[in-house]
Amino acid sequence: MKHNQTLLTLCLLAAGFAVQAEEKKIYKWTDENGVIHYTETKPNDNYKEADLPPLSIVPSAPVKSPTTSKATDEDADPTVVEEFSLIQPVNEQNLWGTGGKLTAQVSALTPAQQEKYQIQFVIDGKKKKAADGSTQVFGDIFRGEHKVKALLVNRFNQKVIEETQTATFFMHQNSVK
Repeated sequence: MKHNQTLLTLCLLAAGFAVQAEEKKIYKWTDENGVIHYTETKPNDNYKEADLPPLSIVPSAPVKSPTTSKATDEDADPTVVEEFSLIQPVNEQNLWGTGGKLTAQVSALTPAQQEKYQIQFVIDGKKKKAADGSTQVFGDIFRGEHKVKALLVNRFNQKVIEETQTATFFMHQNSVK
């Protein structure tokens, strides 16, 4: 019902403007250089009523907004991260002979995403320094069970945008004989 009232109001307004446009007079004057001047008000007697064709007024139609829209590849924001996952270490992975080093890796970011985000790894509940690379190496990871996850951090305001699943890994070291 509201839509019909709005449409009726718009039609009445358009009709009112059409009547006003028909009643309005346009005046013209040609100066000594041959330049034609037009005006709605007659500033002096040099201006004579212009003999113009009737104005053509086309009523506007309301713009229909789509109920659902699918983003195309051209519309997609190149900085939106569709998939952010921990690639290395995998859950329940046993690491042998690494010298206490852990290589952690997340899914790669595009160059546009790298300009906006950094990766921050969390090992055993302790946040490491956020960095630009999707692969980082951490030392002093001692023998035993550990947990790791990664955070996608906005480099400008340091807000966490997304985080990966937590992976449990087991660090083993060779025994010294």
